[in-house]
Amino acid sequence: MSSKKYTFIFGFLAMVFASQAQVAEWKDSSLIPPSRLAQHNEFVNNQYNFPAKPRSQWEVGVKLGSPSINGDVDGLNPNFGVGLHVRKALGYLFSIRGELFTGSAKGLGSQENFNYKNNPAWNGYNNATDKVFYNYKTKLTEASVQMLFNLTNINFNKAEPKFALYAIAGVGVTMYQSNIDATNAGGARYNFNSISSSLSKSETRSALKALLDGTYETAGEGGKASAASATVGLGAAFKISKRINLAIENRVTVLSNDLLDGQKWGPYPANNPSLSSNNDTYNFLSVGLNINIL
Repeated sequence: MSSKKYTFIFGFLAMVFASQAQVAEWKDSSLIPPSRLAQHNEFVNNQYNFPAKPRSQWEVGVKLGSPSINGDVDGLNPNFGVGLHVRKALGYLFSIRGELFTGSAKGLGSQENFNYKNNPAWNGYNNATDKVFYNYKTKLTEASVQMLFNLTNINFNKAEPKFALYAIAGVGVTMYQSNIDATNAGGARYNFNSISSSLSKSETRSALKALLDGTYETAGEGGKASAASATVGLGAAFKISKRINLAIENRVTVLSNDLLDGQKWGPYPANNPSLSSNNDTYNFLSVGLNINIL
């Protein structure tokens, strides 16, 4: 899928889905500024069709989770990532959120490859005689601005909502650095040819884990770089107290880039690699604790 198509899709979603709802009790007049108390009282007494807009609330939150990359190399899980955010509620339905995320993701392919001559990370291997198995460890750091839209309680018919389901759409910048494990601790090339082609996928993975030392000492193609990114996702918030909620989220982030896994060359045609057809994406599944601050 082309980057233009991704841009259109995420742009459309960003207009449709905006922000997470204010989860405070809608009958609580302490959340309504004096200038809108009259409308609030009329709404509570069924004399006005729409609730008064509450004071803008702020929320701070921290989340832990597992990032993973969807690219040309099979991903490994679990991984570790952490996110911090500050959110401002714009009403019962909409919020805007600024978020910082950092984490690492790993991958290990189980398919032997000979078509790597255009990838400088594998310099020193002979693509005519030496097979390799792609692998990577990529550090991800993202700064984004997100809009959230509440998908529950849109009719304001729950006095004290305990649960909120929300959609996420945003844009940002992702900085990444990919590395691969191409040599052992002594700087020598691995003997990937020792791994039999007749092994199953799980057996190949086990043999590779025994062979590799896991140092990821070689910069992947593209090395350290940054790119504009767009993100969409879903979340569910569970109210623990009036000010605290527990949130489970899953976000997918798209870049106009195919080097998050340090590899962009396809297996065909042999000895004349062509670029792979899709850009890489990454996913962040997390659990977070959020505190609302008036």
